[in-house]
Amino acid sequence: MQSHFFKLFSFLVLFMMSNNATASLLSPHLYKQTLDNGLTVLVKETPGTKVATVQIWVKAGSIYENDQEAGITHLIEHMIFKGTPTRGPGQLAEEIEGIGGRINAYTSFEQTVYHATLSSRHWQQALDLLFDSVQNSLFDADELEREKKVVLEEISMRKDLPATKLFQSLMETSYAVHPYRLPIIGSVESVSGFTRDDILAYMDKHYHPENMMVLVVGDVRATDVMKEVTAMAATLERTDFVQVPLPEEPVDKGVTFFKLEEDVAQSHLALSFPATPFMDEDTPPLDVLTSILGDGETSRLFHELRDKQQLVYQIHAAAFTPKYPGLIEITAILDQANMEEAMEATLVEVFKLKYLPVTNDELTRAKRNLEADFVFNLERAEGQARTLGSFEFQAGSPLSGTYLEQIRGVSREDIMDVAKKYLSIENVTGGFLVPREHGVQLDLQSFKDLVVRADERARSAVPASYVLDSYLTNVHRFKLKNGLTLLVREDSEVDTVAIRAIFPGGLRAETEETNGAFAYIADLFPKATELLSARELAIKVADMAGSLSGFNGRNTFGLQGAFLGRYFDPAMEMVRDVLVTPRFDKDEAEKIRMELLAQLKHQEDSLPSVAFREFHRILFQGHPYSLNTMGSAHSISQLQVDDLQDIYKRHATPESLVLSVAGNVKAKEVFERVEALFGEWERGHGNDLAEESFLSPYMPVQPEMFSVERDKEQVHIVIGFLGTTLKNDDRYPLEILENVLSGQSGRLFAQLRDKQSLAYSLSAFSMAGLDTGSFGVYIGTSPDKRDEVLKALWKELYLVLEQPVTAKELNRAQNVLISNHELRLQTHGEQAMAMGLNETYGLGQDYGLYYEQEIQKVTPEKVMEIARKYIQPDHYVMVTAGAGTTSAPVEVAAPGEE
Repeated sequence: MQSHFFKLFSFLVLFMMSNNATASLLSPHLYKQTLDNGLTVLVKETPGTKVATVQIWVKAGSIYENDQEAGITHLIEHMIFKGTPTRGPGQLAEEIEGIGGRINAYTSFEQTVYHATLSSRHWQQALDLLFDSVQNSLFDADELEREKKVVLEEISMRKDLPATKLFQSLMETSYAVHPYRLPIIGSVESVSGFTRDDILAYMDKHYHPENMMVLVVGDVRATDVMKEVTAMAATLERTDFVQVPLPEEPVDKGVTFFKLEEDVAQSHLALSFPATPFMDEDTPPLDVLTSILGDGETSRLFHELRDKQQLVYQIHAAAFTPKYPGLIEITAILDQANMEEAMEATLVEVFKLKYLPVTNDELTRAKRNLEADFVFNLERAEGQARTLGSFEFQAGSPLSGTYLEQIRGVSREDIMDVAKKYLSIENVTGGFLVPREHGVQLDLQSFKDLVVRADERARSAVPASYVLDSYLTNVHRFKLKNGLTLLVREDSEVDTVAIRAIFPGGLRAETEETNGAFAYIADLFPKATELLSARELAIKVADMAGSLSGFNGRNTFGLQGAFLGRYFDPAMEMVRDVLVTPRFDKDEAEKIRMELLAQLKHQEDSLPSVAFREFHRILFQGHPYSLNTMGSAHSISQLQVDDLQDIYKRHATPESLVLSVAGNVKAKEVFERVEALFGEWERGHGNDLAEESFLSPYMPVQPEMFSVERDKEQVHIVIGFLGTTLKNDDRYPLEILENVLSGQSGRLFAQLRDKQSLAYSLSAFSMAGLDTGSFGVYIGTSPDKRDEVLKALWKELYLVLEQPVTAKELNRAQNVLISNHELRLQTHGEQAMAMGLNETYGLGQDYGLYYEQEIQKVTPEKVMEIARKYIQPDHYVMVTAGAGTTSAPVEVAAPGEE
């Protein structure tokens, strides 16, 4: 049987080093050499240990047998020590035991291993004996007949072992076509029919140097071992053998079920789910998951089913991760009367892993246990050899150093991700082994019903506030009676907490008369409360080593705060005071008015800001997005405190508020605190984003040009078009297109900066708003290069209309966008803001997953289709700001018209 030792191994970086002349030093005392005939030699020196294990590994396991060869690999392992031309039957074992050693062999699904462990003084004798056995075994016909009887007895013995019968039935049912489903030992029919010629034919097919490895671990010198192996293997010749591909297991095998009624006294159950192969990045988190689920008395299954519900006597889970796709396996011993109840209870615990994160204690304990298993296995020479050999055969390198690093790096989010990926109600196998006279009334359909029921129970065990499909894990949603929406993300990794209070408003709620009101409000309302002056409030925030400020955007405004986790209670009380009872102090208002007017003057000195301001003014005519996000000098000068306070009260109401908290907090405690602080805040007449209705900006009937003349060294150019909205799926290919054009590896940078040296600063841009958006390009250049730059820009825009982006460009853009999306969610503040905005905009807490999926779905053809839809050479706005500006367009021919 394949050992569960494999659950210790994970995906690692391949480090292939082979040299036909000398051995390569892979790590301290670890050497690898590939001989000219293809034989791999691995030596791990362990100075001072006085012992050595000498092994020969062959890539000949039961999965490589054809239908007529079932069990022959295992039979050969039995026969290999039955005599050679120079050593009679029994003499091989006698020689090793005579020098105080031990010799044996084992067969697995993927390899056969012959090994001898003894005093390091005798390693050469062990090597000679193993080489003689593997190269020169006689396979005497009489010995073969006797050994076949031994194997047949072993088959009979295995049939009497309930756990073995259960395992074999589980494998046969879990795998539809892959040879993992077949027993390594073979069958009575196949083993009975084997002849010496069958064995020699199989040996001739698989026992070649390029299919083998000599592995020595111990108190030896690598150079001596390499020399000796090279001499012994000199007669072995390389072949052109290629392993026939194995059948691939269907991805969606479905739900399967088996039931065994045998002459047994004790009942057993088994479950399995499809899992990863040895070389898969999901293997480390699956190792940790199975350890949490069913490894030892502290595991979930043992605690819940054995200790609490007393449904089983023993229960265990393990990850079987061989060379090809493996399994997550669960087995239990129990009374027949508890069978169905225990099966369902087990599945409930399994499925809970998809919906609720594991605790930090569980995660830490599992990772420590896996590390201990791995390290203790290396105490003995045989353990080191098995680790080195397994990694070499399965991964192509004996180096396993990254395994523990990967285990240590597994997070709670990783566990939940793999649970959702592999623990599916659509792909599960279950089965029973029960006494014959006490059958279980369960069939495939009732098992399917049981699986669905268990999944529903797992979901129902999740708190009502828990957001099951959230992109960020461990998110809770609450609704207060006054309409306030509260979002909480529990994350105890870092002792900080971020608070975001988000209201609809911002630029979208302004008019020409009130332009800048929300920028003004965002700076003013967090300054003081009815009970605290600006100075007192600032000191209170500073004493908590926190921060508290307002924010303002195109569609929203609000309050943002960050504090150490231990100050959450007083911080939230302070947030309540600022939101519900802001002072709108007149003295502070005048200070802020002067600051805002100064910022407008500063904006005039920033030519890129001026260019984009005028671009938005023209493109978004008829919509609030046409207004300056910083406001206008006229309105800011005219707005009074009473005006600002009235605007705030109309927009800052509990039913409009999304209060988002992320950090080292408990959701239930946050809800109780927020309910106590905000519960008495009376509803107002808050503005929902959906209630605002605007006409879409008009499409320019012809190119519109605007220039801002300044006595500067450069001219800044914005060319753009109407874009799309936040909820329109066109935004995803538009973002891809923006990325293809932008960045240091983007087309604009490569063509206009690197190749033509036309500019220092340039990029594409895409803004998706609630009602409309924009798409375009920006560049800053010298006035004398203006016309050349415009021709080059239009050339690049025409190219994306005529030719699809390349697969390489698309892949880079997708990777950049998804990576940037993930990177923008690192801090608690970023998480709280993303949660709050997604809720406010009606995108949902699963939006992050949707965004990444939509980005991945974009094709080159879709990018070109969307480019043609939005890049319209007859309907655009161009703004130039700076030296030598002109509103005259530049004639640019489309490709093929030059």
